[in-house]
Amino acid sequence: MAQPSPSSSLRRPDWLVQFGQRLLLARGRAGLTQLALASPDLSKSFISLLESGRTFPSVETVIALGQRLSSSVAGLLMDLPELRLETALNLVHLASHMDLTARGDEAVKLVAAAEALLPDMPIDLRIRAALLRGRASIAANQLEEAARWVDDAVAMARRQRRPNRLGMALALKGEIEVRQRTYQAAVPLLEDATTMMQRAKEARTEECVRALVSLGTARWQLGQMTGARKAFARAGQLAARLRLTALRGKALTGLGMVEWMRRRLDSAVTYLTEAHDEMSQAEDVAEVSRVLSNLGLIRREQGRLDDALSALERALRIRERLADPRARSATLDEIAQVQLEMGRHADASRSARRALKEAQAGRDRMREAEAQMTLGRVMSAQGRSQEATPLLRSALSTFKRLGLKSRTGVASAELGLMPVDAGAQTEGARYLRQGSRRSRGSKARSVDRAAQRLQR
Repeated sequence: MAQPSPSSSLRRPDWLVQFGQRLLLARGRAGLTQLALASPDLSKSFISLLESGRTFPSVETVIALGQRLSSSVAGLLMDLPELRLETALNLVHLASHMDLTARGDEAVKLVAAAEALLPDMPIDLRIRAALLRGRASIAANQLEEAARWVDDAVAMARRQRRPNRLGMALALKGEIEVRQRTYQAAVPLLEDATTMMQRAKEARTEECVRALVSLGTARWQLGQMTGARKAFARAGQLAARLRLTALRGKALTGLGMVEWMRRRLDSAVTYLTEAHDEMSQAEDVAEVSRVLSNLGLIRREQGRLDDALSALERALRIRERLADPRARSATLDEIAQVQLEMGRHADASRSARRALKEAQAGRDRMREAEAQMTLGRVMSAQGRSQEATPLLRSALSTFKRLGLKSRTGVASAELGLMPVDAGAQTEGARYLRQGSRRSRGSKARSVDRAAQRLQR
């Protein structure tokens, strides 16, 4: 290692003198002589010059000395107040680069340590810490707690007029609204967030890509396909430039879903296949399973039932390794529907019952109702209408209670056909009329025709 020559300046910088003093103290704590510290590539005289502040160390030298003294570079270069700030910054930085889905608790502990170490934390760092806690809570699906942390960050950023941090906070607030399925509230938050990031010259950041993906999702759920496509396309382009593989996969998934809604099924498959490759490369198994599930549903619509079942079974194998019973329930329900169309009634019954059990384990009433409706359809196909009817009634009741008008209409239509076999035509007509009012498109027309047959 090269040894810098002694400084010829008569006035030694304060930081150099302080560095020498810290080096001397650290060497004493380590119990090393100057010769021992210098070995193997420095000289005793060079260590003496450093400790007396008479020569400048290179970055390489400071790092090597820190390792030999079991000290940090910051510990050799900074006084205690500066060291506390630097350590807190490093703790928050480490937490921000952790996989919050797998190690969210550890990340929160690092943030808590930073806050305890530096109670008078600068406002910008305090906002970052609150946002990290919020994101960790989202990863743990603790949305109410996440909202509290994010609201704190929004308030601090507004008070201190930090538009860059405010943009990030609003983006996270919008993401929470998307996860809570309050899409109307999410859209203006996410639009404001992306606008602020652009003005703050932070449009080319991971946070902006996440905001665009959330915006695309909200618009897609609201049926605003043009806006959704625009947001997903921008997110995909930015993610490609920033080499954010997993986020590019999410953007491609969004584009595939838009194409699916527009009935461009071949194009949707192309996007989702590319998304699958990106997610596999990023090793994001949860997203891989989600893409496979969507591919299975599209293949079902194309009438390619064998391909649909294959994709859904691959998705299930992944989801069986994840602690998410609701996701497993959804995939099992989709498998049961494909098996029903294939005429495999016994297999469909087993899958639907498993879907119902997983939904109950996950305490997801909507998924439980979906599984009940599928199981009711299977039983009806098996000629077991008396067993199917209570399941469909329970599903209908849940959909009504949750305010899901479209699903209420479908359940009403399914239930309306049950009493036909038993001769209860008045009750059947009533349910079918409900289904007709709440359903749309070809489903509504078929329900109308069934109701008219009963009334004649």
